[in-house]
Amino acid sequence: MTPQMESIIQNIVAFKEALIAKHQEVADEPMEILDEDTFCAVLSGLPSFRRLPGVPEHMGFETVHHCDTPENSEELKNYLDNVFGIKDEETLVQQKNEFFHIFNEYFDFACEWDGHPNFSLDDLSEEGRQAYTVSRDFAMNLRDIVGQHGFLAWDIGERIMLIRAACACGIIDDRTCIRLVIEEAKVANEMFDNFIDYATSALCGCVYFMFVSMGRTEEEGLSGFLDINMKIVSKLFEDDIWSLNAWCEKNYKQLAIRDEQIQDLLDDEHRNLTGIAADRILCDGYRICVMLREEPIGPDDSGWRFFAGDEDQDYLENHRNFGSLDLNLICNYSPDTVDFLDMPVGTLIVRNDDGNLVVTRIPGVNGSEDGGDGDGGDNGPDDPIAYG
Repeated sequence: MTPQMESIIQNIVAFKEALIAKHQEVADEPMEILDEDTFCAVLSGLPSFRRLPGVPEHMGFETVHHCDTPENSEELKNYLDNVFGIKDEETLVQQKNEFFHIFNEYFDFACEWDGHPNFSLDDLSEEGRQAYTVSRDFAMNLRDIVGQHGFLAWDIGERIMLIRAACACGIIDDRTCIRLVIEEAKVANEMFDNFIDYATSALCGCVYFMFVSMGRTEEEGLSGFLDINMKIVSKLFEDDIWSLNAWCEKNYKQLAIRDEQIQDLLDDEHRNLTGIAADRILCDGYRICVMLREEPIGPDDSGWRFFAGDEDQDYLENHRNFGSLDLNLICNYSPDTVDFLDMPVGTLIVRNDDGNLVVTRIPGVNGSEDGGDGDGGDNGPDDPIAYG
């Protein structure tokens, strides 16, 4: 091992140990559960500090960022085309995986180290075998630090950066940006449990990425590149963007409805409002069989609550089984809900045996504030799945 590599390993190990020591001070405090939007945005915290053409400062820590002028948008668009070959959604998906895939290489190394190689070195050309063995031996220096996580955090951060940049200059729209970022965030959430491990993976990843970028040679710039990224990671923790005692809930939700299925169903009055729906609808794909309008809990909340109809009491009492999303998106699971959105607070609507939504309770009608039994539970799982 070269003196430079020894210094790099010592620096990363010391950095990780310092983070772990700081975490011990807050380990007994309640874990902060990040909402999905915040989690998605901060995963690219490391490259988010990087200045890009057309982005005078940096893209910040909101998932969606837009260039402030047409000139800046055009400059960023040209940069993504010239450097990465990104012109549209198709090339974005292709190129983000083409440029940032060092975890795949690490996975091949790890399988070989465990005695279960994914392929035989004899199947490679002499040049390919040389590149593989040099990279494997270099990655071995970092194995004890990153373990199974490998260099995944570096890939995820850089890919999200490209997705956000493509959105910022108009190559993709906001909805596509969010969908693609969620795909990356889901992988992060499945593989990591905290920002300490995520940061360690990113730092080791930056070292390996620079090693590969320099022609798989260990030049002097390796230490300098690590130092820059360590300073950025330090600031992320100091500013509590990456919190020592925070992460997103596991089992990151994946919506059953596909992006191309979503239509603009609502008028201006209802656009930009939100509703709360059960995961039986959002993730499992069942159509809406019960609608209840409650008092809104905020200026953007419509008050509408949507259920598949088969949720039992334990399910209803667990807030993790529900999601607050754009009202238009929720209505796309069952477009016939749109006709009822102007009904007053207290209204209960249930899908009958004929498959039609009918109003079963309207506050103040027939002298009753809560008439009707509101039981739509028999219609949920037997109804055809709308999506998924």
